[in-house]
Amino acid sequence: MLREELSRIIESTTGERGISRFLAEHPEIVRWAFCQVGGHSTYVVKEFPFGSRYLADFVVPQSSSGHWEIHMIELEPPDDRVINKNGTPSHRFNKAISQIHDWASFIEENPYLFRKDLSDWCMKRDLLGSHIGKRPPCNFTGNYLRDPDTHIWFYYHIVIGRRDRITKEQRRKMNQFSRGSDHLRVCTYGRFLDIARNLDKHEANPDEPVRLTDTEEDE
Repeated sequence: MLREELSRIIESTTGERGISRFLAEHPEIVRWAFCQVGGHSTYVVKEFPFGSRYLADFVVPQSSSGHWEIHMIELEPPDDRVINKNGTPSHRFNKAISQIHDWASFIEENPYLFRKDLSDWCMKRDLLGSHIGKRPPCNFTGNYLRDPDTHIWFYYHIVIGRRDRITKEQRRKMNQFSRGSDHLRVCTYGRFLDIARNLDKHEANPDEPVRLTDTEEDE
């Protein structure tokens, strides 16, 4: 069972590398954690380098009519503190927020280079495996991911901490960072556990309707 195995890794790990390896083996968890049902085509790539300084743990591009969504994902350790006792971001969380802003600045300043490199990676390293070796990423209306004129919505996600260790007040503080930004979203590893649970339910009974994107993380 995906949820059981992922929960065991989260419980036993002191960093994010083991979790990253598991997610790379089961990229559908990453896909449904950040993308809604639908879309024309979806890709999941791991450890995508851009510029000379940056590396996203996962990137999930998804196309729809007339535009693309790109989800940039930074994994932090599940055992790390998210909010300090005084209500301020922990050192690790604060550093991740700063890195996300650096990512956004680089992409804004180098949009064509970023699109080209990501398009190439999607063709060669898509973990979902359904598009490797085919034409460059494109939606049904002809909007190529690498095209400078294609409209892209960017979302940046920080995954950090464990839901069962975060108090209601700490959750409120975490949510302030998401609500106060047009592009930053913060969640715990509980989101991945919820998606793994949904996939397990679907695998056990394919005829029973299951919303793969359902999660308690934002409640």
